Amino acid sequence: MADRDKRVNWVGTASLIVLAAAVLAIPLILSNRYLFRVLINIFFFAALGSAWNIIGGYAGQLSLGHAAFVALGAYPTGLLMFHYNVPPWAGVLPAAILAAMVAYLLGKLVLSLRGPYLALATLAFGEIVRILLLHFKDFTGGPLGVTIPFTGTNVWRLQFATEHMNYCICLGLLSLCIFVASRIHNSRMGYYLQAIKENQDAAENLGIPLARTKNLALVISAILTAAMGGFYMIFMTYIDPYAVAGLNLSIEIILVAIIGGVGTVWGPVIGACILVPLMEISNFVLGSGRAGASMLIYAVILIIVVLYSPKGLITLVPKLEGYRSE
Repeated sequence: MADRDKRVNWVGTASLIVLAAAVLAIPLILSNRYLFRVLINIFFFAALGSAWNIIGGYAGQLSLGHAAFVALGAYPTGLLMFHYNVPPWAGVLPAAILAAMVAYLLGKLVLSLRGPYLALATLAFGEIVRILLLHFKDFTGGPLGVTIPFTGTNVWRLQFATEHMNYCICLGLLSLCIFVASRIHNSRMGYYLQAIKENQDAAENLGIPLARTKNLALVISAILTAAMGGFYMIFMTYIDPYAVAGLNLSIEIILVAIIGGVGTVWGPVIGACILVPLMEISNFVLGSGRAGASMLIYAVILIIVVLYSPKGLITLVPKLEGYRSE
């Protein structure tokens, strides 16, 4: 049995190394701009799913307004660049700090709630952020959003004529999210979060500090999510409240984690590899003429996964089952 486990671990590690090498080699062999953007979107949603998974998957605290933290990363980055010519790599830092402060205050207010009450509270938080961005239109641009004009390749402003550098930046951010999730997974905090997910009362009786542990998980999740929001501003060069603080984005982030496997390190990556191509296919086939059709497709996929693989599609990849939190 021990030899079999060692062989499985060796094969799994070798497979991950080969996959990582292939991902790193893509910029050397791929030139199609559209395919690059699809791959970047896969990395983007995989990173967002990994960040949400820290609070929603490991701790079992359902956050329905996580897109607000994307906005808290994207808007400060874009506004500092637009109004004060601050390069985006520097603007992401205050954005992440702002997101951490807001997450800490939010956690103090709502993480004592449980079940549907917590879900509704986080949903309200996301809507409040979106409404505030719409209301303060003199500074945020309101429904028109913020546009950063492209002035040509400029490394200082992280603007590039091709998608190669954006690919590398997003891959680096995804790697950071996976690394943080993996460290939490194998730490005392990870065991605390798993205990909280299983039974909060029992965890508290065992001496686990519920409020502090959940709040720390939310702050870490918010920082990583805000960093991805900053990248979104760099990559898209345009943001508006509906794109970065809307309920649709929050749902897509959650779906990525659930479809791949909540409470796992690699589940969100698997979910993004499934969901993002389906987004592109549905947008191509259905276009904008059938509003809500994409969400209907996602709902059908979610139902199928819940019925036939309730722990996520990661259970279909035996080599990665050892990376579960359970």
